[in-house]
Amino acid sequence: MKKTFYQLFFAGLFLMLGNMAVAQEEGGVSFFGENGELATNIPTSVSLEERKPIEYNNPRADDIIWQKVVYRIVDLREKMNFPLYFPEETSDNRQSLFTTIFRLFERDQIKCYSYKDNVEFFTENELVKFDDIFSKYGMVRPVKRDSVSGDTTIVEFDESDIPNREILKYYVKEVWYFDKHNSHFNVRIMAICPIWYRQDYDLGLQKYPLFWVPFDLLRPYLAQNEILVSDRNNGARETMDDLFIKRRFGSYIYKESSTRNRNLLQYNSTAEQMNREQERIKNEIFNFEQDLWEY
Repeated sequence: MKKTFYQLFFAGLFLMLGNMAVAQEEGGVSFFGENGELATNIPTSVSLEERKPIEYNNPRADDIIWQKVVYRIVDLREKMNFPLYFPEETSDNRQSLFTTIFRLFERDQIKCYSYKDNVEFFTENELVKFDDIFSKYGMVRPVKRDSVSGDTTIVEFDESDIPNREILKYYVKEVWYFDKHNSHFNVRIMAICPIWYRQDYDLGLQKYPLFWVPFDLLRPYLAQNEILVSDRNNGARETMDDLFIKRRFGSYIYKESSTRNRNLLQYNSTAEQMNREQERIKNEIFNFEQDLWEY
């Protein structure tokens, strides 16, 4: 009797484990794509195409009783900002921030606006074209000629032609504000501007701010762009949208909104003066928030 009981018990156990394995193969993680290609990593729970930007409330204009416009520089040579710079060439379904912007601009999927010193306008008159921007730097769109008809068609730039390695910094325009309706103190990134550093034979290393990209137009695509935030755990994959919204990037202030509309370099001659002015701006924002909740 005991023998029969154990035989039935183990037979049922093996049958249950077998069913679990089959279910896992049918509905679980697969290392093969639809065409049979081997995946480069275990897919995330949600496909990249289905990922959406982190939602936030859009306050009414009448509810904003205080705001401060701040301009920052994000230096991609800082270790904290490496996820925005690497990989230098697309790899493992990941690409750099500038490669993402470059491809979207090239395919006319986002609007970009001209960069001007100390002022920016996001209007139709300030829209810039992809060819007009990059042709100034000798980048002419490649064409493909049909061997039979002789017709030519414009094709996308090769990965190696994208100047990703020379985009070393970004300007970031952001607004700190207080929403009285929700009693909410927050910051919103308004636009970013990639800065191209090129070596000039006569003048040395020169910087060229390229254009402004409204951040909200970019966010749906950043939410589908995974990054590695840790070398020790490759499974800790977040998106570029997560990185910006959660403020997980390093930066420093180079300008604030003011009546004279000057950046810090225009009225600070030493590094010590610059640091004091940056701390003053940060403390002004911090103290305003603290005073809101002070009893």
